[in-house]
Amino acid sequence: MDIQGWKYYNHAAIPTTPPHIEPDLTPIKDGTIWKIDGSPLLARWTTDFDCGYETNWWYVIKEAPFDIADVSSKNQKSIRQALRKCYVKRVNFDDHIDSIYDCYLSAYAKYENADNLLEKKQFIDYCYKIGENIDFWAGFETESNDLIGFLIVKVEDIYVELLIAKFNPKYSNKRVSDALYYTVLDFYLNNSKKTYVSSGTRNINHKTKTQEYKIERFGFRKAYCNLFIEYKPQVKLLVKVTYLLKNFLIKFDGNTLIHQINSIIKMEEIVRGKNYKG
Repeated sequence: MDIQGWKYYNHAAIPTTPPHIEPDLTPIKDGTIWKIDGSPLLARWTTDFDCGYETNWWYVIKEAPFDIADVSSKNQKSIRQALRKCYVKRVNFDDHIDSIYDCYLSAYAKYENADNLLEKKQFIDYCYKIGENIDFWAGFETESNDLIGFLIVKVEDIYVELLIAKFNPKYSNKRVSDALYYTVLDFYLNNSKKTYVSSGTRNINHKTKTQEYKIERFGFRKAYCNLFIEYKPQVKLLVKVTYLLKNFLIKFDGNTLIHQINSIIKMEEIVRGKNYKG
C-alpha cells in the first residue's frame, strides 16, 4: 500500500517531505502507516528543522552559495588535485548498472557493523523506484575511465537530497569524493540556485566519518531538529524489554540482528530524554 508523504526505508516508515516541512501524521494516528509496502517496524520523523539549539538529532546541510574560496587552502589544493585525477558527469543509470553496483559493494566492504547491504537486484529495484527527479552522478578515474564513485541525488523545488554516496576504497588516493562533492555542490547551489543540499540525518547504523568529512572539507553544518518514533503495536513491548537490556546487548553488537536492535535502542534513547538540549 502506498501512503502519500511516506515511504519504507530500512525497516522504518519515514516521510518523503523535505526536512524543512513537517510531515502529515494522519497515517500514524489512524494506524494506516503499518500497511505501507515493506511492513515497517516503526515510523520515524522529525520536527523543528534547524531549530537553532543543539539536540542529539540533526541533518547535515550545505546552504547556497558554494564558493571554493571559503574552504581552507589545504582543502582547495586537495579538491583541485582530485579534479585532475578524476572527472565527474551526470550519467544514465542503465548505462552503468554493473559498475555502480561494484562500486557500492566495494564501499560496503569497508564498513564496520553495516547491516543494510542490498543485493544487486534489491539495489537495482531501489534505484528504479526512488521516484522522479533523480540524478545519477559518477566519478571516473581520468587515466582508466573506470567508474570509482557515484552520488544519487533527489532534486526538489528548493533543495536537493544526497540519497546514496559510495566511493571505491581501492582508489582512495584519487580523492574521487572531493571531485564529486565539489561538482555537485557547484551545480545545484550555484548553477541551479537551490537553497540547500541535504546529506541526510545523523548516522547510527554503522561507524563512519562521512559527516565530519563534509563539514570539514566543504562547509556543511548540522541543522539540529527533534526526533520522534512510533512503534508498530506488536513491537512496542519488545522495545521496552530490550531497552532495559541495552548495556548487555551492546556487547554483542557484532551480530547483525543485535546490531539492528541496538540501532533502534539508540534512537529510543535519544527520544526518551536526550533528544532535546534547548
